Amino acid sequence: MSTIIYKIDLFTHWHAGSGLYGGTNANLTVIRNQAGLPFIPGKTLKGLIREGAEAINSLIPDLVTNQFIDTIFGQEDKVHSICFFSNAELSRKFSENVRDKQKQYLYTTIASTAIDAMGMAKDQSLRQMEVTLPLVLYGSIEHFPNIPGYEMQLSYCLQWIKKLGHRRTRGFGRCELSIYQPQSNL
Repeated sequence: MSTIIYKIDLFTHWHAGSGLYGGTNANLTVIRNQAGLPFIPGKTLKGLIREGAEAINSLIPDLVTNQFIDTIFGQEDKVHSICFFSNAELSRKFSENVRDKQKQYLYTTIASTAIDAMGMAKDQSLRQMEVTLPLVLYGSIEHFPNIPGYEMQLSYCLQWIKKLGHRRTRGFGRCELSIYQPQSNL
């Protein structure tokens, strides 16, 4: 068993929701860790990667196999996965060097409103959503089995994911995932 580290390059604003109301600043806020920095929950990433694996498997079953899916993600409602998916976070170096006063610049608020048939804003339809600026995050998959071909299958699954988070069908969360070969400590 080994640990696979992967990298998420986010190219646009993105929103991984906290489920909390932001008061007068935003209707939806971004999830943050205890240090006030953005992250993407491991459970969310496991689901996205599994979705990619299943999509590829439905098109080309030999490229990503059912055995790979069952081993890495577990069988639906039967057997749990042997792998643990960590949260995707900023690099350790970045996290340690960002000052409290700088953290506010990692986020911005986007406003939108519903438009009626006449092209006018509908009453009480203004919504504000907090988003995170484009960043690079890193996650890990622990207890990844050392089975020939599995790392390549994982790479295909990561490449399948092009968007993540809330409003990904509207241009938010455009990204690229890849296996990371560390040069030094994150």
